[in-house]
Amino acid sequence: MIITSLTHHALTQHAARALGILGAYWASLVRQGDLPLWSEVDPGQIQDALDHAFLAERFGHCHARIRVAGGAVEDMADKPCKGLPLSLLIRANDRAVFNEAVTACCIGGHPVEIALTSEEDLATRKVSARLVLYPLVDTTGRITQFLGGLAPVGDAIARPGPFGVVEVMAHRTATRRTHLRLVVDNT
Repeated sequence: MIITSLTHHALTQHAARALGILGAYWASLVRQGDLPLWSEVDPGQIQDALDHAFLAERFGHCHARIRVAGGAVEDMADKPCKGLPLSLLIRANDRAVFNEAVTACCIGGHPVEIALTSEEDLATRKVSARLVLYPLVDTTGRITQFLGGLAPVGDAIARPGPFGVVEVMAHRTATRRTHLRLVVDNT
């Protein structure tokens, strides 16, 4: 029993640390207020967080598709994730709120953190996992990708997702979104 508790504690600590690594890495890519290019993401720089990390590609107005995911993400989803919509990690009743969070990340250009609850915690809304999304841009300055992470919080999650959404938090950062503006020269 003690070994299981120590193992669980170590894994939980590693998961929280992995999300911290992803956040620090994304912040290090932000230069002079500009969002990082998706092509700048170097998996070697986040090696200790890869198990809890994923890359997702935006499609449509408020959706994202997982391009690649770490083993812990797939374990929490209970299925291989490559090519799946990111919203499949979320219960059907909470997908509208989740899609609004993805839209907020795209429009605001700020990271979004989503507190999730497991199937067994739906009544209490106890936070059992955290999902983070960090916006990445293409060469035209549009947000087309996300660096993300998914990690359990506290006690082990008895059954894998889908998860319910407890809370969505947008983190304001010192990023500068590029905007097009119309310039008319009538000279």
